[in-house]
Amino acid sequence: MSTSNRHIPGTIKVEGIEVSYIQISQSVDFKKVTTFIKPSLPKSGGVSEDGCYVTTPQGERLYAIVYHSDIVGWRKQIEQGAEQLGLLTGKISENKIELSDGRIYALSDCKIEFY
Repeated sequence: MSTSNRHIPGTIKVEGIEVSYIQISQSVDFKKVTTFIKPSLPKSGGVSEDGCYVTTPQGERLYAIVYHSDIVGWRKQIEQGAEQLGLLTGKISENKIELSDGRIYALSDCKIEFY
């Protein structure tokens, strides 16, 4: 799925990377979520924002992040950090976003923005 010639991160699988979505509020930034768990779980690789966010029909805004190398370690780091901070995570699957609390929304029902 694409919006204005850009693909929504996570809708196309790319070898060696994974895309997740995290809910970031004004008081909790990207770095805090990705570094909250100590010691750090991933043994290699890195994580960065991917220039897109999805706003659900309920108004939650989740930012795309991409990570590589130790994908399992990064996935655990992000999911556990977000959970400890009380934030949602999400994954794109078949043109839907699946949230960590079990809700699933069609991407066509969400607002997609690139920055």
